[in-house]
Amino acid sequence: MRSIQTLRHFTSEPQITVQYPRETKPIPPTYRGMHILEQEKCIDCHLCAKACPVDCIEIEAEHHGRILEWKKFTIDYKKCIFCEFCIPPCPVDCIHMTTEYELATENPDGMVEDLLMWTGLRPEDQEKLEGKAKPAKKEAAPAASGGGGDDVRSRVAAMMAKRKAEKEG
Repeated sequence: MRSIQTLRHFTSEPQITVQYPRETKPIPPTYRGMHILEQEKCIDCHLCAKACPVDCIEIEAEHHGRILEWKKFTIDYKKCIFCEFCIPPCPVDCIHMTTEYELATENPDGMVEDLLMWTGLRPEDQEKLEGKAKPAKKEAAPAASGGGGDDVRSRVAAMMAKRKAEKEG
């Protein structure tokens, strides 16, 4: 029986090796890779961190009414098991998993990824806290609303470029 299977293998089409990293195979859309945070949407509810079975998410923010002053939002990829348990509990759908999978590094300290695009207060939030933002609200609203799926894709591209630059330099 095994000899028949062996003969079938010899007559089948040969499998072609992918010349990684110059070539890559397509990644399925359901792949669970690195995380990305839509910081404008996040309400600092900590539900993602509470749902994480290995406690790899750390969040620090200070509340000024409805305005958040961001200090830290990190994921420790040395601990992360890519289970995607942090995604469903989010009430505002601000944390997502990308198809980025290249996490190899010589420095294990570099495995703690900061997902924040900025820390502290944004200029428009600073103006709101100082009471100067009443005429500027219309200008600040589009920047805070996010751009939907295109915004997430651009952030993923920026994150991938940042990681590639860190690896090269």
